Amino acid sequence: MGTVSDSVPFSELIQHPRETTLRLDQAETLRLVRRNQPDLMLATVERAERDAEVYDVTTRLLVGIIAQEPSREVLRSSLRGVFAWTRFLPDDGVDEFLTELVDVARASAELRNLRPVSQVIIEWQHTAEIYADPELYGRLTMEHSAEDDFGPVEVPVVPEEDDE
Repeated sequence: MGTVSDSVPFSELIQHPRETTLRLDQAETLRLVRRNQPDLMLATVERAERDAEVYDVTTRLLVGIIAQEPSREVLRSSLRGVFAWTRFLPDDGVDEFLTELVDVARASAELRNLRPVSQVIIEWQHTAEIYADPELYGRLTMEHSAEDDFGPVEVPVVPEEDDE
């Protein structure tokens, strides 16, 4: 039995495509390491379809469990077991995160696109970071008066990739 994932330089795929793709007989996936760019993942269609099916079933199972209306405390406890950072969210924030996560996961499963689920998790994790820092939380939630307005804000400039 092969490994779950092997890594090879992207140039190896370009120079030896047949030999490189044959490595998928030994590994579930092949990580293509690229210089100055995000790595790529190579997998068989069978593997990708199997992963999508497992994700779809898992999402439907989660939706079915929630439809049984378990207590909010059970749901919060389960979520905190998966995402430890939710301990910094207030209970209603955990409830809101769970509702949004399930809704987006269900819609994403139908589209077979997991990116929106990842985005929801990232956004709520950042919210938890704010709650975890009392000074930041205080600054972001304090009341502002008209005198606090410092005028228009310049549009931020996105650096070019070569500037990094």
